[in-house]
Amino acid sequence: MSNSSAESVLSPARRRLFTLIAIAIPVLFLLLAEVALRKANLGDEYPLFIRHPQQKDYLLANPQVLKRIFGNPDDAPSMQIETVFFRAKKPANGLRLIVQGGSSAAGFPYGFGGSLSGMLEQRLRRTFPDREVEVISTAMSAVNSYTLLDFADEIIEQQPDAVLVYAGHNEYLGILGVGSNFLGGKFPALTRSYLTLRKLHLFQLLESLFGGLAPGDSKQTRMATRGDGTMMSRVAAEQHIAVGSDLYRRGIKQFRHNLIALVKRYTAAGIPVYVGTLISNEKGQPPFNSGLRPDTNAEEWKSRYTAVAQLTDPAAKSVAAQELVLLDENNASAWFLLGEAAYGAGDYQRALAAYQMARDRDELRFRAPGIFNEIIRETGSVGARIVDVETALRGEANNGVLDEDLVLEHVHPTLRGYFLLADAYFDALVNDGLTGPPRAAVDDAQAWLEVPVSEVDRLFAEYKIARITSNWPFIDAGQEPPLPSPDSVPAMLAQELYRQTSDWPTVHRRLADHYESVNNKDSYAKISLILADAFPFNSAALFQAGVALMDIGRNRQALSYLYRGAQRAPRDTNVLLALSHALLLNGARDTAREILQRVLALEPGNLTAQRALSQLEQ
Repeated sequence: MSNSSAESVLSPARRRLFTLIAIAIPVLFLLLAEVALRKANLGDEYPLFIRHPQQKDYLLANPQVLKRIFGNPDDAPSMQIETVFFRAKKPANGLRLIVQGGSSAAGFPYGFGGSLSGMLEQRLRRTFPDREVEVISTAMSAVNSYTLLDFADEIIEQQPDAVLVYAGHNEYLGILGVGSNFLGGKFPALTRSYLTLRKLHLFQLLESLFGGLAPGDSKQTRMATRGDGTMMSRVAAEQHIAVGSDLYRRGIKQFRHNLIALVKRYTAAGIPVYVGTLISNEKGQPPFNSGLRPDTNAEEWKSRYTAVAQLTDPAAKSVAAQELVLLDENNASAWFLLGEAAYGAGDYQRALAAYQMARDRDELRFRAPGIFNEIIRETGSVGARIVDVETALRGEANNGVLDEDLVLEHVHPTLRGYFLLADAYFDALVNDGLTGPPRAAVDDAQAWLEVPVSEVDRLFAEYKIARITSNWPFIDAGQEPPLPSPDSVPAMLAQELYRQTSDWPTVHRRLADHYESVNNKDSYAKISLILADAFPFNSAALFQAGVALMDIGRNRQALSYLYRGAQRAPRDTNVLLALSHALLLNGARDTAREILQRVLALEPGNLTAQRALSQLEQ
């Protein structure tokens, strides 16, 4: 019988079966190849979360996770997520929140304590002392919505009670941004596919064999990652992205698509997602790159701009700046001059509008344009809770215009700015009822006094900002600013940290010792708390924090630290004695008695326990 005759007698069902087998064979082959490569450890895996090497019941964000994006992991820049430890198994009474975003979400330049995560965690722990609160940061510098989306499934696995997103400033010039030196992602669908395929060992093998499968120019990427200067000076491949241009529209499109996809992924998993509107410096940050129309004489424009900028009369300056705007309505500097003139004349609403037009027309796109806040608000229609960070900060800004009081340079909030940002998320979480009713009243004024940022952290942040603003694009010729002569113990320690002659835990232990030596109980308690929160598995740190809290009368909060300390060191009689004291101060006499009896079971001759138990019986 001929082949054609055989085919003619095959039933439709058998044809479908043979078709499925023909499709399944190569798929099965690829699957087996992937399994074999993984068994042979041929390929790299960079999960978002890894186990602590010594404390197996704790996880942390993988310091090398960014390498999974790059075809050659050595090309990855050195940024990493701030190290925060959290339980591998979510506590039964726990409140677990996970934060996503770029450097503004990560708390740059203050570190974790000054971040959305750190400030929110501190506020929630004070408000809910009976719950184990974890606010886990996955935020880091230079990442944008592609990386957020890439992390989403692994975040869902950690069973967060909510995900908090504050992102958008890196969409153009961050990693995979449309104008970035780092894997410039000009084609969204290709970029998303690439991020998915990069996790397959088979794809990594093909990439190593053929090279250059990553989106973007690998030569540019290598130059950027290995170059000198600040990250800002290395990341910007496209320094002129004009409003309305093709790259400008691509940035908007990718942000909208990725953010909506991110929100949908979390809501489909039953996880609430809170997305915050963005803020940036309006009055205090002139445009980096204004751009001129092609038919404009650059020298004539510069001369005219200089003349307008030098005018001191607000009315005359306003008229002249308006004329510049009419000459070229897309010139950012002209709009900025108009904003200055209107602000000087006391017309703050007009000034705000002009400053925002200047920001949106700044062609070096280190600040998100205003349309991004419109996109963020759009996500409310697909299930996001919108946190109006912009309104929260503008309410405290001078005349409603954001400047250096709340924003350090172009996008990173001051310490007060970060507090207001975290407070906006705190209010949203509590008002939604996600946290349950507050157990302890901690008003904004008290929470501000207790922000978990040391004087060392604050000074270290000043040094980092001085370095950034002494380089491009803030000034043309970059330079390393000199450090001031240290005039205090915190200043000396901050400079050691800046010069990398000491590390963060060491300088903060020395800072705590200093405050203890001068009998500064409030400052000692603050640093003890910062260290205990940074190392939640360290029973000595938990013990010191609990005792320090009792010394300043915060007995209820002390109890939570000493309970956890006793869990980590159940045979440490000093921890148990401190816990029994905290229990007594909180009125829990029966439990205190049980703890004292446990001490005596461990050390029958312990005089402190004997006296305390005798007094308790009396």
